[in-house]
Amino acid sequence: MDTLVLDEVVQIAEPNLVSAEFANRINYLEEQAKTLQESMRYAGSLQRSILPNERIFQNVFSDAFVIFQPKDIISGDFYWIFQHHDEVYFAVGDCTGHGVPGAMVNIAGNALLRQIIRLEGLSDPAKIVELLDQELTSLFNEHLTEGTTRDGMDLVFCKFNLSQMKGSFCGAGRPMILIRNGQLVEFKKGLDSIGHTSKESKEYETIHFGLEKGDQFYLFSDGYTDQFGGENVKKFNRQRFRNLLSSITDFDLEKQKSELIFHYNNWKGKQEQVDDICVVGIRI
Repeated sequence: MDTLVLDEVVQIAEPNLVSAEFANRINYLEEQAKTLQESMRYAGSLQRSILPNERIFQNVFSDAFVIFQPKDIISGDFYWIFQHHDEVYFAVGDCTGHGVPGAMVNIAGNALLRQIIRLEGLSDPAKIVELLDQELTSLFNEHLTEGTTRDGMDLVFCKFNLSQMKGSFCGAGRPMILIRNGQLVEFKKGLDSIGHTSKESKEYETIHFGLEKGDQFYLFSDGYTDQFGGENVKKFNRQRFRNLLSSITDFDLEKQKSELIFHYNNWKGKQEQVDDICVVGIRI
């Protein structure tokens, strides 16, 4: 075969070889993506199995709802409840990021909270949050060879004694809303979050208050209020969220849940969900 004919054969063969290699590569990537998706779905199922059932809140309080809507398959947000003696502890956490990184911090914080109350014997919200901060910071930085991680969370943490009608709250970067007799009160979020910070020291404060029959409390991450949408594609924002809660305060909490979901979806429209969403509402 002369050189001219050989070159023509190579030119014909090379595209076929490239096409076959490309097709094999595509098949390999599709299989990897499928495996990853299956792993993520399983991780999401595991995460949801760790989170308490909404009925636990409904059994403890007069009425309650939970809205939990991850941006991805797994979430950096979490909600938590634990009864110990005559007191009920509950919280909503918003961990750094979403997806896998957020879920790792999520699971660690969830496990540490119960351990701190049961094994350490702490009951004051600020002391619990302070120790959680220490444990979480140590957990994610102890084995690093250099530097520090940026992992952490914002947390709203409560302790209620329903027999004595006493409540207490600690905000670590997240606020809490109370609606009492139609009046809305916001408990401030506190100055310091949990986890990594450049500050040398942190301060967490416990706020004590009495409970009254009919009080409604709302704990939430920032995913709902930070959602972009509406006619001008702006954030839903905290003020709009407060106004919405005030407008639905006379509904039972199942109806409130439906209204919050409806207004969120209506606001979001065709925009992408920007963050994990978690809202917990309870009525005394």
